[in-house]
Formats: sequence, structure tokens, C-alpha cells
Amino acid sequence: MRAKGPVQMQDDDNSNSPLMAHALDVIGLLKDTRLTVIESEPTDAMIAAGMAVAGTSAERTRAIFMAMLAAAGKLPTRTQ
Repeated sequence: MRAKGPVQMQDDDNSNSPLMAHALDVIGLLKDTRLTVIESEPTDAMIAAGMAVAGTSAERTRAIFMAMLAAAGKLPTRTQ
């Protein structure tokens, strides 16, 4: 089950721990490199947004999403 909204730190949590510092460093690196973490399967909201923008069916929108994820891990090939 996923938490809804931001996670709140309690006063008794060790928010200055080395693990928290490392986690924040990783988030900073993701931001600096313009990378994002997304669902591996599109949510209903993602499908609805894609359908609204592209005017495609849910099945087609899901296929496009999955194709984009598959392509994201591959380096582009050079054409001459």
C-alpha cells in the first residue's frame, strides 16, 4: 500500500541520520540530472491524461507508455 501525500517526519525520528542524508543526496542527483522515478505500469490517471492529450484509446495509450519505458533504457543508434 502506498502512502498518500508527503511523508511526515516525527520529532523523535533521526532526520539527520546518515541514511537520510544519503537519500536526500540521491534525490538531489535525480533532480540535477533531470531524471524522474515513475510507475512501471501506468496508473489510471496517467492513462486518462494520455488519452485526453493524444486522443487515443486506453489500450493504445498504455502501449505507447510501455514502448517509451522500453526505449528509455536503450541508447539511440547512430544513423549515417
